[in-house]
Amino acid sequence: MKVDLLIKNAKIIDGTSNPWYYGGVVIKGDKILEVFKDNALIKAKNYQALKIIDAQNKFLTPSFIDVHSHSDFVFFLDSNAQSKLRQGVTTEVIGNCGISGAPYNELSADQVKSFSYGYQPGWENVEEFAAALSEVEKTVNLTPLLGHGTLRSYVMGMENREATAAELEKMKEILARALKLGYRGMSTGLYFSPGNFAPQAELIALAEVVSSKNGVLTSHIRDEGVKSIGFIRAVKEIISIGEKSGVSLEISHLKAFGPDVWGRSKQVLDLIEKARTRGVEITADQYPYLATGGLMASDVLPNEFLSNKSNQKAMEELKDKKVQAELRDIVKLNIKRRGGAENQIIANYPADHSLEGMTLKQISDRQGLEPVDMLFNMLTEYLAGDWISRALSEDDVVNFMQYYALMISSDGVSLSNSGILGSGNPHPRNYGSYTEVLSKYVRDKKVLNLEEAVRKMTSLPAQKFNLKNRGLIAQNKVADLVIFDLDQIKSPTFSEPDIYPDGISAVIVNGKTAVLNGNYQQLRAGKLILS
Repeated sequence: MKVDLLIKNAKIIDGTSNPWYYGGVVIKGDKILEVFKDNALIKAKNYQALKIIDAQNKFLTPSFIDVHSHSDFVFFLDSNAQSKLRQGVTTEVIGNCGISGAPYNELSADQVKSFSYGYQPGWENVEEFAAALSEVEKTVNLTPLLGHGTLRSYVMGMENREATAAELEKMKEILARALKLGYRGMSTGLYFSPGNFAPQAELIALAEVVSSKNGVLTSHIRDEGVKSIGFIRAVKEIISIGEKSGVSLEISHLKAFGPDVWGRSKQVLDLIEKARTRGVEITADQYPYLATGGLMASDVLPNEFLSNKSNQKAMEELKDKKVQAELRDIVKLNIKRRGGAENQIIANYPADHSLEGMTLKQISDRQGLEPVDMLFNMLTEYLAGDWISRALSEDDVVNFMQYYALMISSDGVSLSNSGILGSGNPHPRNYGSYTEVLSKYVRDKKVLNLEEAVRKMTSLPAQKFNLKNRGLIAQNKVADLVIFDLDQIKSPTFSEPDIYPDGISAVIVNGKTAVLNGNYQQLRAGKLILS
């Protein structure tokens, strides 16, 4: 029988967390035709492969599923975006943190600006966005969530008020259309405006729509530290929404942010586990770093100040010294809560790219200003910049990582280290979240065993987001696969954040070899997944 690809001499980890075993796979089209242990079986069945990959006793696993991605716009700018692919990711769940590519109009444009990379969409509704995603070439598979913040701003702008009955019905109607089309669910960004303006009744009403279609509600919860209602109350809030609506919940990039809440991971996990015991279908995801990324304005400015304002209007108001004086104490406190100016590293700041990679303290010292005043100056020039904050405790990171109902994610974007997507000083999570887990927390620190780490990257995400026929190595499953040498994996670092990791020797996307011998094959075999 003629087949497209045969992979032999591999140590197979099938995604279930069962121990690895020696074997190989036969691939025809985009499916796994057979999984075998004995090479003699291949000869007996007379398989004639167009391509053979000898894994040379490296690990063969399902490729990784990134459940928390922001790649809604980037493939329209550079269809070769490789940063996820080259670390073994072949599927991204996009539209997270309440921010999605659609629906799009002049009211929602500011809300998505930080992740659009300057791209100007030509679509408006969810159907048009899905059609555009389907047509554009891409290195990985994409499957969308509808962002609640984008939805709310599309319908009612950035107004800090309850939705009218008509506005809520409009939101429910758009959400229902997206779910019918095949969106995986809805994401909330309760930390950001305008998501943080929504009362619980609105969120429950929309969550009930998601639940009725067996979708997932993911949430960047209202507070991961002490900026507003506090970490513990924010976790209790999202659990309450899940309990009242019956929706399947996912807490996005679970973390204890800032010294004020370090050590709270066990208390949070206890809340989650008790909710599961009561019947709440709740899981979480996490990126494996001690530094987080965020939007400069949202991280320090009060929600009340950002209410009802476009980016331009907020920038103009911030130029007023009286406004700065009124906000100075709270902005200064929020910088401190994030670990201080010395721990805030500018990642993307289009108003002055020379500042990228520097800390806020370095910039303010150079200008002879207090960090809070330097930050005001920067925000008046460009409000939508982002930074990296060294504000996490490894004890909490490890506690969360070892929880059985937590999966790995990136909270990143598919980028390239050259061209239009190669600018800035990105967080290394964009290039190495999965290799960081494998090298640091599996191989070096032995926080997880390899099979369990792979489950958290493959079958658990596939189960959660109903990605049928993916996430496992088994007959008739889609051939999304990765081959890696655990001993050779080297992940990007904060000093070199935009290098592709070593040790990933091959990546198969829908049966096509996109990376071979560690080299990108100029192949864009990704699909839009809506079923």
